[in-house]
Amino acid sequence: MKHLLLCILFVSSLTTFGQSKKDIGGKILDSSGNPLPGATIVEKGNPNNGVLSDFYGEFIISVNEDAKELIVSYLGFETQTVQITGNNLNITLKPEVNELDSVTIKGFSSVASKARVRAQEIQSLPETTVAINAQTIESNGIDNIQSFTSQISNVTFTEAQQPGVNFLTVRGISQIRNAESPVAVVIDGMTLPDASAMNMSLYDIELLEFVKGPQGTLYGKNAIAGAINIITKDPTNKNKTKVMLSSGNGGLFGAGLSSSGAITKDKFYYSVTGRYTTFDGLINNTFLNQKVDFSKEFNVRAKLKYRFNPRWSAVFVQDNFKIDAGGNYYVTKTDIFDPTIPVLADDDYSNEPFGDVLGDSELSNSLSSFKVEGSLNKVKIQSVTSFNATRRYYIGENDYSQYAFSKVSQQSDSDTFSQEIRLISNTAEDSKLNYTFGSLFQNSKRYLNTSTFLNRTYYEGGFVDASAENANYSTDPLVGNDDDNTIQTLAAFGFLDYKLLPKLTLSAGVRVDYDKLKNESRISNTSLENDITVWQPKFSLAYEISETILAYTNYGRGYRSGGFNSEETVKFGKTYEPEFTNNYEIGLKTSFLNNRIIFNNSFYFIDFENQQQYTFIPVTPSVLGIYNFEESKISGFESEIKFKATNNIDFFASLGLNDGEIKKGTYNRLTNAAAFDYETHEEVDVSGNTSPFTIKSTLQIGANANFELKENSTLGFHVNVDNRGTQYWDPLEEYKQEPYTLVNARVNLKLNKFGLTIWSNNIFDTKFNTEFFPTAEFGFSNLRFPNTPTTVGIDLSYTF
Repeated sequence: MKHLLLCILFVSSLTTFGQSKKDIGGKILDSSGNPLPGATIVEKGNPNNGVLSDFYGEFIISVNEDAKELIVSYLGFETQTVQITGNNLNITLKPEVNELDSVTIKGFSSVASKARVRAQEIQSLPETTVAINAQTIESNGIDNIQSFTSQISNVTFTEAQQPGVNFLTVRGISQIRNAESPVAVVIDGMTLPDASAMNMSLYDIELLEFVKGPQGTLYGKNAIAGAINIITKDPTNKNKTKVMLSSGNGGLFGAGLSSSGAITKDKFYYSVTGRYTTFDGLINNTFLNQKVDFSKEFNVRAKLKYRFNPRWSAVFVQDNFKIDAGGNYYVTKTDIFDPTIPVLADDDYSNEPFGDVLGDSELSNSLSSFKVEGSLNKVKIQSVTSFNATRRYYIGENDYSQYAFSKVSQQSDSDTFSQEIRLISNTAEDSKLNYTFGSLFQNSKRYLNTSTFLNRTYYEGGFVDASAENANYSTDPLVGNDDDNTIQTLAAFGFLDYKLLPKLTLSAGVRVDYDKLKNESRISNTSLENDITVWQPKFSLAYEISETILAYTNYGRGYRSGGFNSEETVKFGKTYEPEFTNNYEIGLKTSFLNNRIIFNNSFYFIDFENQQQYTFIPVTPSVLGIYNFEESKISGFESEIKFKATNNIDFFASLGLNDGEIKKGTYNRLTNAAAFDYETHEEVDVSGNTSPFTIKSTLQIGANANFELKENSTLGFHVNVDNRGTQYWDPLEEYKQEPYTLVNARVNLKLNKFGLTIWSNNIFDTKFNTEFFPTAEFGFSNLRFPNTPTTVGIDLSYTF
């Protein structure tokens, strides 16, 4: 680290030594503190020396040593002459008076995208991308990835079993239990290495974006279906503190505090945010008469930013969260011993959990990152060093009934170190050539243990007494999975945008990953190793038909890593194969009426190799594993429209149609499991069936309304309707989730420094399954995991 800082100072000195100019950096903001991209900054007295602010309002301009003032202008704002009082300026522009009085309906403002690392306007990007800024995040009540994805076509996010067991599905490519995510989640340029961490709460966010299609060229393995970019707010130069309180049904209570300011003005900044939330729960265990979905969550993020000079800066972030919650409260048929009661149907929501064990779970994540960024005349340099530690554990019901047979626990830990270096072109967006090059080293250590604790009263007492009141659970578990896995990755990548013609741009990139995997089984005391080298190319062609119409086509190769199962069974082998996709997409991005209407459409086709699926063998203890379908295909269509009806009201809608089919695959179905025979099976050809977790369609519609009551006081309304189509739970197409609709709404009132929000999620208390286990094959009844009922609440805030 010492040598890195010395290199920064050395390179920085070379860029200024011997020059008769000085660098002035800064940020252009509006009166609400929002960045103004595209503002013009000109050296006074030298009109030929000017620059534009980037999509985050930031700029760097080299001026004569004796320059005293800058002239800053932006459409709709008063032109301002600014004194050069230092080498870093924070400039706030005031709206023009005539603009305030205008009745002209303004279009949607531009939102930046960082899908290709460097910032560019979202409508010029040849990718299917949804991006929202800080103002929209707050007004729409987006506080986690699940609430963000509820407004995006062909994307769903659900949680089952416990916090950290997520099912994020994008265009039919889904999260696999105990395996890798289908998308890269990137926070301030650092990719989260553990899918469990996606349960984090989102707060103090500047930009959220979801880019679909394989993004491995820039983000590496496991971005097979897309990437989520999360840009947190930078520390501010001006001291600012915000206090927050929340309350709601189910005993919801929350409190938070955020503070930001300058330790040394224009040089050294800080921000710190902490939140605590407790929830008693809404889902009742009818046997124990206790709530099962209780939770306590604590979040804290501290951020330090130091500017060496206008061109070089360093940021350190420490981001932690911890969740203590209920878990494993699956529902089965009312009496597992009564043969007259049929197995649980996939549309039977009549019962709540009734197991004899109250589940308990923990999820914690600690992310430390250090980012150094330098801006030279033609290139930006970024270095991101990070360490992430995730811990996930639960213990709870194993038979999900009122009888006491056994408890089950699972522990999943990961520790990951990453170092990434990037070189990014530092030129205007409309320049002929833009590029990104980089390299990555990552070392990830992971541990998975699944254990079963038997009721000794039943198993050692002649298999007679399975009553909960006489239960005596063993403290010496039977272990089903107990594995250490290590993954080391070396990668190099490059991506170019080249203007073949003024309106025609070719983009091309490639990434090569070398993964070395090692599995050590503590049960069998054996060790396995393998390695793989993967190339992930990507190409796109974009044609600007007019200033408001962009046609594009792209191709990308996707990759999700394979791995090791604990042991070989009739359902899965000791290893499972990595996934590969070939993705093809064509799209059209358009805007009309001075950006009042934005209408984007895309078609895609995905050729899928080795699609991964989760299953298990229900021996005591259970053995969990992953297997592959040899070939699958997915095709679909997506459409998004936004309409600004007035300056106060806008509407949005998005439609997704998706068809996923197993082209070549088999499923090994147990045929005598009711007799505890876990070897006898039949091989079922599932070719032509729908891929599990592929949702046939999504439809989102909604509206936003914002009214100015007086200066610094506003009243806002938001409503979002999220409809999800049919989804199959198993490759045999025996069980499915029928279509359902969720409705969320909120009212926001801001009175100067005081804020009040009244909100409700799942207003009509729609019931559905977040997960359904077809376990009748194993001689059991099926299992379902219930969704969260209607929640309502109120949020208060005060800023000073």
